[in-house]
Amino acid sequence: MPIDASFITAVGGLASGAFAAYWTVKTYYQKRQDEQRDRQRQELAQAQAEIERQKAKRQSELDRYAEGKTKAYAAERDFQHLMRQYDALNINLTTLHEFQEKRVQDIEDDLRTIKGLLQALLIASGQTETGIMRYLKREE
Repeated sequence: MPIDASFITAVGGLASGAFAAYWTVKTYYQKRQDEQRDRQRQELAQAQAEIERQKAKRQSELDRYAEGKTKAYAAERDFQHLMRQYDALNINLTTLHEFQEKRVQDIEDDLRTIKGLLQALLIASGQTETGIMRYLKREE
């Protein structure tokens, strides 16, 4: 059976139509895949930008927290240093006060001794008052 030219033309038309349909469908799906891939890339880029923004925000918060902790530590250290200085000053003042109190007590004891000696001299000489006491009486 001989193959008719119209049959070959029909089969060729069908094959070219099928190929055209295949190419159209393939091109359509490839275009859709490219669009989807582009959309996914954009979403990925947006997600990466959001992640970087969140990362920067968290880093800023962490830096602020660390700075606050550092300042708190420095303040506590300075406070402890001031407390040690206050304690040292308190000890020094207490020691100085005790020393001055002892000195005053020694001076009072010396004055009592001098007063006793002066009174003994006055009694021995027969006088009852000193020149200073007479001067003070005149001023009154």
